[in-house]
Amino acid sequence: MDRTLVWIAVATGFGYVLACAQEPADALEAARSSLGMLAQSLPWIVVSMFLAGLVSQWLEPELVARWLGREAGIAGIVFGAVLGMLGTGSRFAVYPLAVSLLAADASPGAVVAFTTSWQLTSLARLPAEFPFFGVPFALVRFAISLVISVAGGLLFEWLWSVWSHFR
Repeated sequence: MDRTLVWIAVATGFGYVLACAQEPADALEAARSSLGMLAQSLPWIVVSMFLAGLVSQWLEPELVARWLGREAGIAGIVFGAVLGMLGTGSRFAVYPLAVSLLAADASPGAVVAFTTSWQLTSLARLPAEFPFFGVPFALVRFAISLVISVAGGLLFEWLWSVWSHFR
């Protein structure tokens, strides 16, 4: 089991013990709320894991490495950001897909650009912004978000390579 998960579980358990000691009704309500969120997200998590497993079988590592790998350089990071802006799925689908890309030899920077772009940009959501913000504002926000995704991927790629030398 992942040590980080164990520490988060211990901290959460400790938080519930403290909450129960201070206000048992609040702790019970928090537990009910958590179970409700689990019931709502569990089907998404299960289906997404199966989808990620299927996608990982379809991804050809050579193709992923060519388009998103370290050898692709900046173009791979830009391509990762472009793929992210096309995404419309939930985080339960996107994160397993991102892990599948990593397993298929995508560079860490391209995967960071992919997930960051997915969070900040979306071609499908862009038209919904127009009536609220206006077309110029929405387009500039979208463009800046895409640039941030690429810059984040480049920065992560550099930091990851530096950090990897010290491990």
